[in-house]
Formats: sequence, C-alpha cells, structure tokens
Amino acid sequence: MTEKKGIVLFLVTVLLFAILFILIYQPAGYMRDTQTMIRWHLLPWNKHIYTAIQVFIGFVILSTSRIIFYHIQKTHNFTIRDVVLWIVIEIVIITLVLTVIASFLNAAEDLDFADLLRRVFLNILLILVIPYVGTVLVLMLRERSHQIEELNNLIDKQQEDRLDVNDNMNFYDRGGKLAFSTRRGNVLYIEAADNYSNIHYINEGKEDTFILHNSMKQLDSSDDYKGLLRCHRGYMVNIDNVKLLRKDKGGLVLELTQGARSIPVSRTYTERVVRFFAGGDEG
Repeated sequence: MTEKKGIVLFLVTVLLFAILFILIYQPAGYMRDTQTMIRWHLLPWNKHIYTAIQVFIGFVILSTSRIIFYHIQKTHNFTIRDVVLWIVIEIVIITLVLTVIASFLNAAEDLDFADLLRRVFLNILLILVIPYVGTVLVLMLRERSHQIEELNNLIDKQQEDRLDVNDNMNFYDRGGKLAFSTRRGNVLYIEAADNYSNIHYINEGKEDTFILHNSMKQLDSSDDYKGLLRCHRGYMVNIDNVKLLRKDKGGLVLELTQGARSIPVSRTYTERVVRFFAGGDEG
C-alpha cells in the first residue's frame, strides 16, 4: 500500500467501485439518504449530480492524500500503525468535508449536523471498505507470487552451485577434448599412473576403470573437479563416496561407500583432508 503501484491500484479501484456501486447499482438505502440530504427536487437526476459531486470531491481528497503520503514515505519509514492512522485521518477529513457540503444542501429540517455526519460516514465506509480489502488481497497475492518466484530462483541457484551427485563429471585429455563422462556419484577415486590417470567408477553395479590421458596434477588444479579431494600423491577421492575417515597403523585411511579399496592419506595431504572433514575448506 506504500508503493506507487499499490497506491494507483487502490485509487483506480475506489473510483471504479464508486461509479459501479453508487451510480449504477444505486443501493436503496443510500439513495433514500441522498434524497433527504439535498434540496434539489426540481429534476429527477439532481440526486445523481449530488452523488457525482460527492464521489468527485472524495476522490480528489483521497488522491491528494495519497500523493502526499507517497512523497513523505520516501524519506520516513512508515509502520503498519502509521499507515492505519493515515487512513483514519483520510476518512475523517473526507467525512467532514462531505458533511459540510451535505449540510449546505440539506432539505430536511430534522436532519442536524450529527445525523448528516453519521450518514456521510456510513456512505464513505460503503465506498471504501471493499476497495481497501480488495487492494490488500491483490497486493498480498502479488507479494506472495513475488516471494515464491524469488524462492524458486534461489533454489535454482543453489542447485547450480551445489555439488549434486546426479550431475555428470566430465574428464578431458591433455588436448582439452572430452574423453570420459559419467554421473558424479559413480566416480569412486582416481589413481595416478605417471602421465595418465586411472578413473575408478561404478558401471552397472560393478567397479570399472577408465584410463585418462591426463595427469593427476592437472586434475587437481582444475576447477572442474572440486568434488574430488586430493589425499595422496597418487590418489584423489570423490568426497560423496567417502564412508568414513579412520586412523590406521600407517596413518589415516579413507573408506569408500562402494568398492573394497581403502584409500591412504599421506602426511602431505593429512592437514587438508582433516580440515575438510572437520568442516573447513578443502583447499
């Protein structure tokens, strides 16, 4: 309700509702009040003129109030309490102005200022309550839709950034050509073999090996393989397939969720591995 779009939506809704509900539908109780509040009985359409004047003046006051409100709230933080207070003041001002006009046009001697004030106040509530409720509901739905869209965008971004075991892991040879690709979760570990690397992976439920014409050093330095943790001069493991880290006689050992091989952790990489599994950065 404090943003420009919300203010414009509210004003348009008020104007349309006033025209449709008051000038076209013409509730019987409202028109009886109108006929007793004006002295123009010479022409049957005088009551429509009076109603149009009421709507026009009320709309001008409401529009002026919202323009002032829009500019003030740019430099002041309005709370819900402040907005409600502003709305109450709007209704009070509109009621007083229209009551003065009705008092000037009053044809019934038994209608004092208090009676006119009450009738005008009820008519204003009749015009404003549904636009207020409708505008708030529309803005709430729009805000909810915006929040859902932002949440979906955030989820999509997190899924892109997150290391997903269902993503493909692509391996390239020294020439930069794609040589081997499999699901990230299928990769168990990589074993160095001079200028080659043996990729151990799961194929149809069994462990298989692919010989890649690329060195372990190149794989370790590439950002494409952040899911692979260097733990030894001759080994890299897929962190998603590490079941546990345990201490053995020869040092630390990584046991995998699949396969029977235990991967040793050398002293050079002990600190990196421990820091990673303790929640720190793997690099």
